[in-house]
Amino acid sequence: MIINVFSKYLCSKLVTTGSILHINADYDDQECYTLESKPFKGNDYIGEPVKSFDIFEKELQPVDTLGLVQKKILEEGGGLALSKDCTVSVAYAGYWENEFEPYDFTKLDKPLVVNLNDNGLLPGVQIAIESMLVGEMSVFLLSYEVMYGDMGVPPKIKPKANCVFYLKLIKSIITPKDGKIDFSEPNIFERVLHEVKLLYSSGVVLHKSRNYMAAIQSFRKAVNMLHRCRLANESEEAIQEKFLKKLYINLAVCYNEVKQPLKTCIVCNELNRLRNLWNNEKVLYQNAKALRMIGQFDAAEKKLRRALRFSPDNDRILEELNLLQKTRDSCNQSRLIDSNVSSNSNNSANDQFRNEVDSLIKNFKENVNLCKLTLPPGLNAAEIGYIKEVCVKENLYCNKLQKDYLLDKEEDKVPLESKIDLFI
Repeated sequence: MIINVFSKYLCSKLVTTGSILHINADYDDQECYTLESKPFKGNDYIGEPVKSFDIFEKELQPVDTLGLVQKKILEEGGGLALSKDCTVSVAYAGYWENEFEPYDFTKLDKPLVVNLNDNGLLPGVQIAIESMLVGEMSVFLLSYEVMYGDMGVPPKIKPKANCVFYLKLIKSIITPKDGKIDFSEPNIFERVLHEVKLLYSSGVVLHKSRNYMAAIQSFRKAVNMLHRCRLANESEEAIQEKFLKKLYINLAVCYNEVKQPLKTCIVCNELNRLRNLWNNEKVLYQNAKALRMIGQFDAAEKKLRRALRFSPDNDRILEELNLLQKTRDSCNQSRLIDSNVSSNSNNSANDQFRNEVDSLIKNFKENVNLCKLTLPPGLNAAEIGYIKEVCVKENLYCNKLQKDYLLDKEEDKVPLESKIDLFI
């Protein structure tokens, strides 16, 4: 990078005073969110060059009273407004006028983490970030007066050099005042709850921007924090349960969006344990979608029928029920049992069975509404062997889940110990 924008003073003072950049060295790479958006170029940085600042300026709105920072929102964010108490994660790229490549940027998968209260930002960047909400991506035209000053930094930065900055506000947390949370400490619930609320808000924004994997990370982190926290009384337990329900429901929605139905089923088991499955049509609907995606058609229909009792005219539930019927008709596993009657014990798989397997696997592979398919019980070793043989030819997987076998379009990565009682 030529000149890092996170300097302590204007560049006219940098030469004499220097700068210290405070970055959270403990930042977890697992928390780096890469939000897809139209202006993203490749996998390196955000934004695109601007040929004429004069023309570009007509699209912008001033942020400050003097109009030294001007802005256009490219993607809306949400949640609470930022304050000096926030530590933010941002991806950025800075461009000079009519230059194709950015002169300074962060990689999308490694955003910069900075405390807004440490005065380590150039004024223009500080003003720009503080005008944003979590999840927002905006482009700013920044005057040299709030950036690199009258003199610039020769020879790399020209005098009175205006610049364009693309900023993506990925994450914001309240700057910890007492270091990391020690979950073994008593009376820690309020601190944990505050972090959980921020993670929940961030996850909702990320879901709205369709960055489902990032939303999942936020929701899962919040769940883990709530489970680790020591509770002092029944009141704290009731609040914990309330937030766990909200987080698990959102996890179920996101897991279905990224087609990880087994994880949705595990989440629904947790909601069942919290008594929030059979009396909640939204959860029943998400559970049914997951069960349909793994070929548990009867169980899925049971959930949808119950959901319709709570919301009989719900179009989404009715559409899912219709989709379930079509999917079940196209991938009918019961035919395998009908065709294996004449097989000799555990020693063979007859021609009719082989034909049914070929047809079933072909339909399964082509059906976009199925990502796994549970095979019926009672198949002998030769029949299972033939199914596995066909799966290898079709680049599919045949995984054993407890006593059942599942056809799978991707290698299953759900831990075995998490798969108990999936199909409640």
